Amino acid sequence: MKYAETDLELAHLETAEDVAQHLELMLSVFGQNSRIDLLVKKWIDHHPTMTLKDFFVIKHRGKMVACLNLIPLKWSIGGIPLKVAELGCVATLPEHRHQGLQRRIMTEYHKQVEEEGYDLSAIEGIPYYYRQFGYEYALPLDEQTRIELEKVPDCEIGHRIRPFNNCDVPKTMQLLAKSQEKFYVHSVRDEGIWRMQEETGMTSEYRFERYAVEENNEMTAYFRVSENPENKELMVREVTDLTPSMARSILGFLKDLGRQRGLETLVTTASRHELFTKQIMATGEAVQSPPYAWQIRVTDYARAFQKLKPLFEERLATSNEFKHANMQLYFNFYRYTIQMTIESGTITKIQQLDTCEERNMRFNPLVFVQLLLGYRSREELERIYPDFIVKTSHKPLVDMLFPKLPSYIHTDY
Repeated sequence: MKYAETDLELAHLETAEDVAQHLELMLSVFGQNSRIDLLVKKWIDHHPTMTLKDFFVIKHRGKMVACLNLIPLKWSIGGIPLKVAELGCVATLPEHRHQGLQRRIMTEYHKQVEEEGYDLSAIEGIPYYYRQFGYEYALPLDEQTRIELEKVPDCEIGHRIRPFNNCDVPKTMQLLAKSQEKFYVHSVRDEGIWRMQEETGMTSEYRFERYAVEENNEMTAYFRVSENPENKELMVREVTDLTPSMARSILGFLKDLGRQRGLETLVTTASRHELFTKQIMATGEAVQSPPYAWQIRVTDYARAFQKLKPLFEERLATSNEFKHANMQLYFNFYRYTIQMTIESGTITKIQQLDTCEERNMRFNPLVFVQLLLGYRSREELERIYPDFIVKTSHKPLVDMLFPKLPSYIHTDY
């Protein structure tokens, strides 16, 4: 099918009819039982900052045939806030594919990302496809750990575990924020997002139940679970920091809960750095699937470096070798260079140059996001990518500025 330009309209959702068409398109592409319509309606009706302008569509002779949307997120990297746009609900009707419609929408999406000052764009999407738009795998995603309920040890429930209610939300916000501190890159769930999740009882498109863990009459942790009845699974979708005794109490509680409901498998998508996940693995009976990864695109490296300047200076200050450094650094991205001027350990200037003559550090610009976000080390990236090159004289400096650190993104819609 070839389109006349006059037959196509690139637009945003505006009317109730647009919303109805969008939901119909979603269900047609993702499946009638996908629950994707519940997710979209949740955003439209309850998201504190998302608007109809964040839904991009292409209409062919008035019929909606392709779409995607922008989900506003807040992340933190080393304590520095990042404005992140998640690319979601990418869909094209089968009979309208292979005509460049998504490329056309994506151009408009990235234009809005740039205009609205987003630092990163991220997507959980299908393998490979988004590389053509400048995305690279750069943060862990979907770290599943599974164990058959019958193989969960019989653990004494030594803590009070109860459903929590809206009155508990301020405390749970504190508990989650504290748990997230161990992750270099993590999401920041503000009060509006908490309210949306609690009002809808949904995280992403999944219904959840939430439980408080009490010790000496004080709430010390919480966790969220969902059921996947088709596969007879009890899913732990979120859990905060625990002591070993709390982890055992939760395991005992979940084993009993799963048995009562006729479920067979306990699955957690919590980070492998969470004590709860480690406790499951310590049984010797659990298995872990290879994790997937977030695909991420940096909007502007010069702007990202400027935003992370306090973090870089903190690392310089704690380095015996570089805390009084005076130097010019040139991050060569092959088509342009980011120049960083350091005077007495303080970064005094960051600017983009159109030249690529300095060759002490040369980076594949797509891959560099893995280093920036601590997903892989400089040594790993040099071993994997021949176009990721750091001269011996600059290796210690790069390793100090960009350490490999654990990260985890909690669902924030």
